Amino acid sequence: MRPIESVDRAPAVPNIADRARSAARTVGITGLTATLTPIWLAHHGATRLTTRRRRGSTERLPRVAAADITIDGLLDAGRPVVIEGLTEQLGIGDTATETALRTAVGDADASVTFHDAGTPYFLYSGGYGAEVVERRTMPVAELLDLVLGGHLPDDRVVYQLFGPRSLDGGIADQLDAFDRAIRPHTSHRTEPRFSGVWIGSTGVVTPLHHDAWPGLLFQTHGHKRAAIYAPTDRTNLYFRSPLRGEGRWSELPGRSADADPDEFPLLARTIRHETVLAPGDAMYIPPFWAHEMEAVEGNISVPFRFATFRRGRLDPGFLRPSAELLRQRFTS
Repeated sequence: MRPIESVDRAPAVPNIADRARSAARTVGITGLTATLTPIWLAHHGATRLTTRRRRGSTERLPRVAAADITIDGLLDAGRPVVIEGLTEQLGIGDTATETALRTAVGDADASVTFHDAGTPYFLYSGGYGAEVVERRTMPVAELLDLVLGGHLPDDRVVYQLFGPRSLDGGIADQLDAFDRAIRPHTSHRTEPRFSGVWIGSTGVVTPLHHDAWPGLLFQTHGHKRAAIYAPTDRTNLYFRSPLRGEGRWSELPGRSADADPDEFPLLARTIRHETVLAPGDAMYIPPFWAHEMEAVEGNISVPFRFATFRRGRLDPGFLRPSAELLRQRFTS
């Protein structure tokens, strides 16, 4: 047998350019977090003072016809609004509907999480007592039967997000159709790769939170109740410190309207905007507006995301994603 010859291998040469870019990103995120922290503290104190004598109220969110607005006009105005008939005007009224999903991905298997109906809260992280009772793999068509056909047991709820990489690219095709329809009508960068399709059962709640990006929530099946608050009310909504984990979530109950006024007295200062989304409606959610959703019935919706505005990176609300990124860089 021929002896195995030893081979001198040169040590791997570190990619200096990649390390430099990574270091630059870390420095940039650290600097942004350090800059935003005093801005957030000043905003927190100022809004607490300016709203201390304000009597809160509940208002109906304005509704407009799609023919009377432009997408750029919505994004530039920075105010939430419900747009009626936008999917039809864009030519995507048959996209991401029940029928479209059954045709496109009905045979694909999905890993489905069932939660206890007593704590019907969807969250990205932490809190609210949400309890998983079962995980099961099933075809999407079966999931639609359960959620939209009323066959889900009373003690369970489902709220399932399908991103563009899921279900063998079938969801990406649906989101690409939205993107192709929207892009000609806006100068803002769209981000279909960060968008998705929600399938949710009756009673599921997404508790109060805020995002750093603008988005259009398209309702394609069923009805969904929404509440939304301006960034100036964030101080009175009991959000956790953005320097902690779970900074996007509020300490209010999962359904904020159920909050005990003695335990959460600042909530009485806020202006709450409410609406019910029907199939064909789209709701514009500006960045940093705190919002809460509840499924009135089994429903499908498409949160379509736009890139974060550059001007928004110095908004006090951007401290939360900035701090999250910084935590990830030092803990990963």
